[in-house]
Amino acid sequence: MRFAKKLGVDYRGPGGQRTLPPLLHTKWGLFPITVLIFSLIFLLSSAIPLERSSAEEIYDSVKESMSFSSPLDIFTHNISISIIMMTPVLGFLFSIVSSSTTGVVVSAVSSLTNLNSLSLAVELISSPSGVLEFLAYGLASAQSLAGLFAMVEKRMKTELKGYLTTLLVTSVLLLAAAFLETALITGS
Repeated sequence: MRFAKKLGVDYRGPGGQRTLPPLLHTKWGLFPITVLIFSLIFLLSSAIPLERSSAEEIYDSVKESMSFSSPLDIFTHNISISIIMMTPVLGFLFSIVSSSTTGVVVSAVSSLTNLNSLSLAVELISSPSGVLEFLAYGLASAQSLAGLFAMVEKRMKTELKGYLTTLLVTSVLLLAAAFLETALITGS
């Protein structure tokens, strides 16, 4: 705030209270922040060391619950997660839990395969499908926070258009990611 004051910029809300800059009340202003948070939590969680028995338990549980045979299966799973992430407030919290859980799964896989967990996590994030998924999830999380600001500022009706745009963009990103992921898995 001091820097803003030096520039002669002062963001005040109703009643003269200081508030965040208007850009940080929008999904596009929050988007880089949520992608960064989502990525850091994923990377940190992937670095959590696991006992072999815990790693086997986690791996078996994930393998049992996720049998994707087509891009549509992957897309349906990922868009479901993305829709939950768009829920005001709770969606952002869910995205943190989801990112952390995914990181722990990477840690489990790396424990069982004797691979460096951080290298594996970076490889997953930087793969074409990983980049698209992290962008989609970051956008969904940003929409969650933008929805919170819209509720507080009593402009939820106008934010509904933002939700529809976010749903469309995340759907396109996740559909492309699903096809890329399937091609990577099947080698075609």
